Amino acid sequence: MKDGFFGGTFDPPHLGHLALAQEALEKYSLDRVYFVPSRNPPHKITGTVTEFKYRMQMLELAIEGNSSFSVADLETRDFPSYTVDMLQRLSTSEFVPWFIIGMDSLHELHTWKQPHRILELARVVVGTRPGFDTGSVAPEILGKVSLFEFPGVWISSSELRRRVKDGRSISYLVPDRVESYIRSRGLYGAEEGY
Repeated sequence: MKDGFFGGTFDPPHLGHLALAQEALEKYSLDRVYFVPSRNPPHKITGTVTEFKYRMQMLELAIEGNSSFSVADLETRDFPSYTVDMLQRLSTSEFVPWFIIGMDSLHELHTWKQPHRILELARVVVGTRPGFDTGSVAPEILGKVSLFEFPGVWISSSELRRRVKDGRSISYLVPDRVESYIRSRGLYGAEEGY
């Protein structure tokens, strides 16, 4: 099996995430893509990340209807969520996971826990936009990843949270079901009818 794993905070999941996963699925003929929400992201300040159960539910709503996508709870509950730990649990002599990241993550990969071990454990594929500048990426990392262009929505989850808080629309940036869920739960400071 050629399974892809797409980790992230997904706070909230948006159309850019879905487009990246779909393009990786097709580009590398993957059998399935698993979205893996980070339980305890070490790079986020405690209390600033939306509760895990809400992020899981939003992801499940976001991928509904795509039989090639699944949501997987693969992170440890009581410790920081490190990609290298997850990949060590998944990787075997018979199975090498495909790990999907975006260009923002590629720029930060050198700051992650054991980045070179990540590159040993998985085939790392990076979705970029046309004209992406690789000059700031360490050559020893760049030489061990595969880059692919994808048509994406160039917006971040942090921008979406800001838009909701400011009472601005996020229509056409997240799946309709996710937008309804955010409104119904009052996430990110949402008010009825924002």
